[in-house]
Amino acid sequence: MKMKVSEIMTKDPIKVKIMTPIKEVAKLMRDKSVSSVIIVKNEKPIGIVTERDLVRRVMASDRDLNRITAFDICSKPVVAVSEISEIDDAVELMKKNKIRRVVVVDSSDRVVGILTTDDIGYNLKSLSEDLAIKYVTIMKRQMTGYC
Repeated sequence: MKMKVSEIMTKDPIKVKIMTPIKEVAKLMRDKSVSSVIIVKNEKPIGIVTERDLVRRVMASDRDLNRITAFDICSKPVVAVSEISEIDDAVELMKKNKIRRVVVVDSSDRVVGILTTDDIGYNLKSLSEDLAIKYVTIMKRQMTGYC
């Protein structure tokens, strides 16, 4: 039997509302030691703010930090996967979209977790050889700056 996303995902990821000030988002990421925050509306994902978004869309711009909200700089649309999906399907989705994380949703499309390349890496021993190779491909792209 293949491993499901729900078995290795990070549960209860940090979520914020659309109008959350970006300074608050950055502080949450620092305080919770996370590299991304999911933007939700009615518990459904509508965007994600990553460290990369903060650097590229805030720090490297001339925008007024006091006027920027999470929604202003988030990556959208959200790439999401069902909690009952198989890990290899999630990895294939990450590879196809050249991303390091996917939001995990339940049957009502509500956020229940996040699956990152770190989560996959920590669980490599229990994954198939084919899936491990896909993971290495994603990580190789990450190191060379393609995703």
